[in-house]
Amino acid sequence: MKNKILFVSCLLLILILSACAPAATPIVVQESTEAPTQAQPAANVLFQIVKADGTKFDVTLDAVKALPLAQLSVEGKMEEGPYLLDVLALAGVKEFTEITLTGSSNPVTLRFAQVDNNTILDFNNHGAMKLATTYIPKPQWTKDVAEITVK
Repeated sequence: MKNKILFVSCLLLILILSACAPAATPIVVQESTEAPTQAQPAANVLFQIVKADGTKFDVTLDAVKALPLAQLSVEGKMEEGPYLLDVLALAGVKEFTEITLTGSSNPVTLRFAQVDNNTILDFNNHGAMKLATTYIPKPQWTKDVAEITVK
């Protein structure tokens, strides 16, 4: 009987002590689902201008929207956007012999004399720009301009 009382007493003591002990605080480790940060191009970069010296200039949507708009009638349709000459000026390009536009379709090379008031970059319906000019037939225009290389 003495052993039973001792056993019950020990059991009660253990229960009382465990109830008084502070609760264990779980350690929570959060794993990041984000990729490591890398140099990212600006979110609103439309395309790049590669200058004759090889340096690159990012042309942003904000910069293009700040330029005056021109209208150009080609094959009975009105195209609207900034003059290509004004876009080149954003990168400090004033003198060149030719430029090449590349994008999702035909690359086009224009001589200096063709980059005038008859050549614009037209806003398309999906957030990019296309070449619009009277010097080249419409089916050959560069669509979704990604890069303009200056020579």
